[in-house]
Amino acid sequence: MSKILKTTFFLTFVSFALCVNKIHAQSLVDDISSPLGLGSSSEIFTETIRTISRSQKIFILTNTNEMLYKGDFITLVLGGKDPVARALVGKTHDSLAGIKILKIYSLKKWSVLRKGLEVGILKGDDSRLFVKEEKKEVEEEGQIKSEEDLYDIDVVEETDFFTKDNRYIRPDNVVGAAWSQYSFENTLLPETETEVGTQWAFSWAYQFSDNYWVEGLYGRTLLSNFPAQSTQTLINNFTIRLKYTFKLPLYSYLLPYVGFQIYNISSPDAGQSNDASLNAKEESLINDLGQDQPVFGATLLRRLVPGWFLKVDLGNDIIALGAAIEF
Repeated sequence: MSKILKTTFFLTFVSFALCVNKIHAQSLVDDISSPLGLGSSSEIFTETIRTISRSQKIFILTNTNEMLYKGDFITLVLGGKDPVARALVGKTHDSLAGIKILKIYSLKKWSVLRKGLEVGILKGDDSRLFVKEEKKEVEEEGQIKSEEDLYDIDVVEETDFFTKDNRYIRPDNVVGAAWSQYSFENTLLPETETEVGTQWAFSWAYQFSDNYWVEGLYGRTLLSNFPAQSTQTLINNFTIRLKYTFKLPLYSYLLPYVGFQIYNISSPDAGQSNDASLNAKEESLINDLGQDQPVFGATLLRRLVPGWFLKVDLGNDIIALGAAIEF
């Protein structure tokens, strides 16, 4: 009898072990067959934009669905079908995800994005979003039908991405180069004449607060055959200016300014002749060429294409025409 009980117990134990092993094996098969949580998802899910960086290249999204992981390639979608931009998830933390924008599919749709907006997210391959309307989309985005199409980026600039950002010109820096003329009365000639020299001016403006700028300007004029034949005079001027931005129609901006200008004159041959009277006149005229002074005026910027401006300076320090680039 004891032998029968032992045999029965042994057979029961073996049957139970085989059953558990089968269940465990099936579980492993199911796990392997199930779709991976990383990398791709055929369904579009919704998250909310929490922050957009000033460069508009870095977004912070909610990750309430816990479906975003570092290294995921995703597409931002509006209306459940309209692709806006392609991005890469760089980091996730505390139900938030930081993404870097890699490509903008449509500037028109991009301009709608703002802090607090809910957007659709598609992970992985997004080719199905372009199957039906790819040709139409290329035609709409690839053609410039009028001059206004050159200014699509202004739509992005006018969108209130940051509640505390009221800038008319969003980048911090504007660097420019300009052409102007430097004129003076040459009293060394038998009859006083107005001499004119070409001045090249280079400027760098930094926006230290919304619409407030500090700008440094360097101007250079080289006068040949002055104060005498076969001599040269170099006129350098340095100007510091404080500006404020006002927005005008036609993608233009007016920046009134005040500041101070300092001159530095280099004329090594002045006062080196054998005529003491002429030497005194040359030295006096050289000293009068540049006088340090307070300055005031205005700068007009007119956007040509995104990132580039036509620049005009009108002031008691300089009248110049040139170009500028923002970054």
